[in-house]
Amino acid sequence: MKKNIRQSLVLLISLMLLAGILPGSAIAESSPSVSYCTHVQNVGWQEFVVDGEMSGTSGASLRLEGIKVKLDTQGDNLGITYQTHIQNIGWEADTVNGWKSNGKMSGTEGLGYRLEAIQIKLTGTDANQFDVYYQVHAQNMGWMGWAKNGESAGTAGYSYRLEGIHIVIVKKGENPPAGTIDQVLPFAERKSVSGNLFIQSNARDFTDNAMALGNVTINGDGAITLQAEALQGVYTSNVFNTSNFNKMVVSWSSDTPPGTLIQVEARVCENTTDSSENWSDWLSWGQWGTYISSTSGTGITDSPLAYLNVDTLVLKNDKTANKIQYRVILLSNTTGITPSIRLISAAFRNTFPGHEISKVYPDHPDLSNLAILNVPQLSQMVRDPAIADSICSPTSVAMILNYYGTSVTPETVAWGVYDNNAQEDFGNWSFNTAYAASLGYTAYVDYSTIDGLKREIAAGHPVAVAVAYKNSAGVNTNLPVVDGAPITSTYGHLIVVCGFSSENGSDYLIINDPAAANNAGVRVKYRLDQFSSAWAESGNIAYIIH
Repeated sequence: MKKNIRQSLVLLISLMLLAGILPGSAIAESSPSVSYCTHVQNVGWQEFVVDGEMSGTSGASLRLEGIKVKLDTQGDNLGITYQTHIQNIGWEADTVNGWKSNGKMSGTEGLGYRLEAIQIKLTGTDANQFDVYYQVHAQNMGWMGWAKNGESAGTAGYSYRLEGIHIVIVKKGENPPAGTIDQVLPFAERKSVSGNLFIQSNARDFTDNAMALGNVTINGDGAITLQAEALQGVYTSNVFNTSNFNKMVVSWSSDTPPGTLIQVEARVCENTTDSSENWSDWLSWGQWGTYISSTSGTGITDSPLAYLNVDTLVLKNDKTANKIQYRVILLSNTTGITPSIRLISAAFRNTFPGHEISKVYPDHPDLSNLAILNVPQLSQMVRDPAIADSICSPTSVAMILNYYGTSVTPETVAWGVYDNNAQEDFGNWSFNTAYAASLGYTAYVDYSTIDGLKREIAAGHPVAVAVAYKNSAGVNTNLPVVDGAPITSTYGHLIVVCGFSSENGSDYLIINDPAAANNAGVRVKYRLDQFSSAWAESGNIAYIIH
């Protein structure tokens, strides 16, 4: 009897489908549906919306303060759980409140706290058959990219409010709906720089700290490159919190085949007494490439808050900054040929007495009994007479490269680092380290310390440093004295630190000074106290190359 009834029902449904009375979708497999509502500033709780509709507001600058999410499972074994990043609280799961689920409120009500980010994920035995996608509209960001399955969407560390949200559930592997995306990445986190130096040099660094990827790709080997058919692309970093500084030098490691170049830019945010943000313009370190006439001064180099002095960003009017953001523009004149970025660094300095930025080191190596490194001795004074007086920096770089086994002359380095727009010509700090990096080395500019120099020597790395000195107290200039120096006086000169020694109770640095009259006279020793004063006069600048 039951068999006859079942057969009759199947026949009836088949006839209804053929007649068009019952649509095919009526017996198709149903997908889970998600509904959600938000608590909006000055509005309160909105009505529930479903399956990708927007909850919140657009163009009203009103913060989301809470959210409820629930499922219509359509018979699947599913649940949904979520947490928010809340102003003054942080991630809710880090508190006693924990993750919320199935229509319970995440966030706050009546406190006026903004939501800044959200994570949503599916639970249950059927969760692996579906993806939950969610997209947020964040203050100053617009619509960010879609996040899914527990990823973070929104911002952290910026104090930016969420203003709207879309949520949708799709079958595993399907794409979310097309729509407006103002920022490709779904989440931006402002991170803090420890000490006076930050370096990004691998795929995780660039991926985790990216705000926007414009026609660029982050490769598995850590390089940022143009997408396959792109001739121009831009990588934009997140914002980084820093100690208060008034000077900054940016460095990079890149590969620039013929027909390509890069332009590195950064902006800084003034240290203010309130929560307001006063940013400089994007200031440019110029265009760099190993097959072009590299030039500083391209792009914007001056703004009301700060200006760029060749290689050094300087804050104006005794102000300091405590946030930075950088971007790199990649350019090519041929599809399929791309420049690449392998490292970006920034070194910070605060010149106001009592506000110096301490260096932070991750380890504690043995710095006793340091070796004296056998760095080749090269005098700039015996090189091409047309440029000999001006190539202390490239000659110092050449000595270090030859020490590592790269045979290169000071003249070759000089024309490789030549800045077509600067009065210093061969002395652009960022260009000098970029040249060394183009040969495969890790190279960047740092504001270092004596302890930092000892660490490099202990690791077998000579260091080029900038000094300013006179070689006798009788010289009529207001400069520190360095006994035995080959130049009567200099307001800016590069030398190479090769080691440390002690004699008769006095400490010395073993130096290769390229200003010596000949190669044999390059190796000298300077008293540690005199060297320290001469180095400080030039800001404790160091080229780290290894």
